[in-house]
Amino acid sequence: MKTKLLFVLFLIGIALFNSGCIDEGITVDHIAEKMQEKQANIEDYSATMHMTVSIGDQVQEMEYEIIQKNPGKSRMVVMQPEELAGSITVCNGEKMWIYEPNTNSVRILEVPEIPELSEMNYANIIGDILNETDVSMVGTSIFDGRDTYIIRVKTKENESGNPILSNMDIWVDKETWIPLRIEISIEEEYQSIIEYRNFKVNTGITDEEFEFEIPEGAEVINIGDFENLLPEEITLEEAQDASKFDIILPSYLPEGYEFNYAMLINNTIGVLNLEEAVTLTYSNSENVFIISEKFYEGEKEADSIMGNNESVFINDVEGKLYTMYGDFKMLQWEIGNAMISISGFLEEDELIKIAESMD
Repeated sequence: MKTKLLFVLFLIGIALFNSGCIDEGITVDHIAEKMQEKQANIEDYSATMHMTVSIGDQVQEMEYEIIQKNPGKSRMVVMQPEELAGSITVCNGEKMWIYEPNTNSVRILEVPEIPELSEMNYANIIGDILNETDVSMVGTSIFDGRDTYIIRVKTKENESGNPILSNMDIWVDKETWIPLRIEISIEEEYQSIIEYRNFKVNTGITDEEFEFEIPEGAEVINIGDFENLLPEEITLEEAQDASKFDIILPSYLPEGYEFNYAMLINNTIGVLNLEEAVTLTYSNSENVFIISEKFYEGEKEADSIMGNNESVFINDVEGKLYTMYGDFKMLQWEIGNAMISISGFLEEDELIKIAESMD
């Protein structure tokens, strides 16, 4: 999920420049033209990507060393957190290696062709998000020794909006038009800061940097096509047939809610001991709630950073009830080798009723 989030934020940063006038004397058309001109001349870049997430008084930091070269070559090494340090993801444009030192295992994927950034239609990718936002120029600043524009994105007052865009500031490098800092805040309880430090372009990174030598004794897992990692919406029967585990179903549903679809991931990457993950989506005419079941071989990994929580008991098993973004709640507890969570805009008593019916 973290990788997808970072990718979406990157696209948002670029696509902002297609959304209207930013500043007196600087039009978005002008910036878009300059962006295409500058990015067409970028052959490679390197940076230290640092991410800080704060929810209430809980803080989590992540740091990665990244290099990239066109077309489609990349290398990312995890520096923080300590338990994931040394994990490496390398792509040479055709093949991807994902190495996890904790298990001394390498997963190998065949990757599809990815159009160069200059050819991607960012407006189509996140057009729905931009239609719900106002974009304005805050000013200019120097970030990590580089001149930047500071762009602000806010949800329009007449739109329900996406919580990720409630208030977002982006520092855009004047030389390359790449976002170097993205700062997101949601009300007073959530803040996320993504920074690209020590950013360098066109240093002559060689192709050898994007080949991976498998460590001696490492387990090699060939996943095949990258699309094998992407879950599809399936029926409950299909999920039960495909799962190695017994999917746990609720016998109680709030009034009006019905099962919608399931998604199953059995090629898990980057989560220690996780063997399989299943999500069950239920909906009524207005809202949805999601049941997530993560099956582990060994020690389970609870979500490492959440909002305010309280202890509750589900059939004599202690769980945690988290409240985020106002009325959004998530109930998390264990059943056997599974970490179960129920999340949605539901009242506490309804969440507990659903949970207690899953035995």
